[in-house]
Amino acid sequence: MNRDNTPKGFLIYYDNEIVIYRLSDDEAGKLFKSLFPYAKESIKPDFSSSPALAMAFDILSMAIDRNKELYKNRCEINRKNVQKRWNKESANVYERTQSNTDVYEQYQYKDKEKEKDKEKEKEKDKNKEKDIINYQLIADMYNDTCVSFPRITRLSEKRKKAIKARLKTYTVDDFRKLFEMAEDSGFLKGQNSRNWSATFDWLITDANMAKVLDGNYSNSVSRQQNYKRYEEQNEYNGLIN
Repeated sequence: MNRDNTPKGFLIYYDNEIVIYRLSDDEAGKLFKSLFPYAKESIKPDFSSSPALAMAFDILSMAIDRNKELYKNRCEINRKNVQKRWNKESANVYERTQSNTDVYEQYQYKDKEKEKDKEKEKEKDKNKEKDIINYQLIADMYNDTCVSFPRITRLSEKRKKAIKARLKTYTVDDFRKLFEMAEDSGFLKGQNSRNWSATFDWLITDANMAKVLDGNYSNSVSRQQNYKRYEEQNEYNGLIN
């Protein structure tokens, strides 16, 4: 990577606090030390022996990657602005010294074509990055957080498709918040008149994920209200007989 496009540091957000506190002091120290070589040289540590530590590193490293990309984009915008000013000044000099503008217009056309080609390449790279989704990270996050719910052992194509669709609107941190709110909800864990409990597939559907994140199933909402809402949502889908 170009040295000018390399950020001087990395950020750790308050939202990551719950991930860090679930680690022991020794694990947290190992995690913190591993962030520096990853941020500077993209060197990943081997945390295969500790799933919790590996998950925590994946979450923090994704934030580091996003910050790197944002910084790189800012540098690119600044570079373009300088290039535009330079082109404008060059055009003024050219117009004062040349009566025939055909050569200049050809130069400008070629320059614009080069810019278009660069933008197309960048768009292709962005689309490739969007297709790289760590489905197992989401599954592990669910299994580690929603300990009161049925575990998932297989990521089917249907589940991957649902995760990919949700990531167009939500972030990995939103999934973490979803699973934490579900685990804290008595209603979703079966404390209702039908002994119904949510599953991974139920939680990651578009409508249900939005309702859980909105707090519709939190313990502050009465169980009777929750069950009434659940019946209204599902009576035509054959989920309640």
